[in-house]
Amino acid sequence: MSEVNEEQKKRIVDTLSTMFGYLGLTGEFRLESKSNNRIGVKISSDDVGRIIGRRGQTLESLQLILNRIVGRDDKEFPLVLLDIDGYADGERGPRRGNAGEAAAPAAEGDAPRPPRGGFRRRERGEQEEGGARLSNREQLERQALDAAKEVKRWGDPKKLPEMNAHDRRIVHLALKDDPDVVTESEGDGVMRQVVISLKKPEQ
Repeated sequence: MSEVNEEQKKRIVDTLSTMFGYLGLTGEFRLESKSNNRIGVKISSDDVGRIIGRRGQTLESLQLILNRIVGRDDKEFPLVLLDIDGYADGERGPRRGNAGEAAAPAAEGDAPRPPRGGFRRRERGEQEEGGARLSNREQLERQALDAAKEVKRWGDPKKLPEMNAHDRRIVHLALKDDPDVVTESEGDGVMRQVVISLKKPEQ
């Protein structure tokens, strides 16, 4: 396995800085090399609660988007694992940061700010990509396909956020014809998680 180089580290920090800048978040990043072509990023911030989000969903989304960006043109780019306040390692639960504090640069240098008028308020269950609106079903299908790509690339199971039976069915159907992965629901009650994992030979 090749060691993570300085160019890759810089790309990770620069991308995170830009993402934090657009979201109005503050933070400092410390990179830690891990085994199996992975690199951890420890985040220090006063916006802990906003970065973690409900049940860790915001942190997970940031990690997914970051990996899609930095690995877009480099299939050998290491998997980036984000952690803040030991949350990803299970050391503690989320605490609320100071959400009202003015945004500052997320790392060295100023992060770009979003252009004025560049965003409009999206309706619930709607996402924009290339000027087209995505329905809730399309968003779920895209989320399922993206997660399946991660599973096939890295080999680790991927848990999607808790969702109702209708939404879980959309995810299951989106991946039912994929020969490399298998999906199953996990948890109790109405809101459960879909787990996507590599299909074993006997499956």
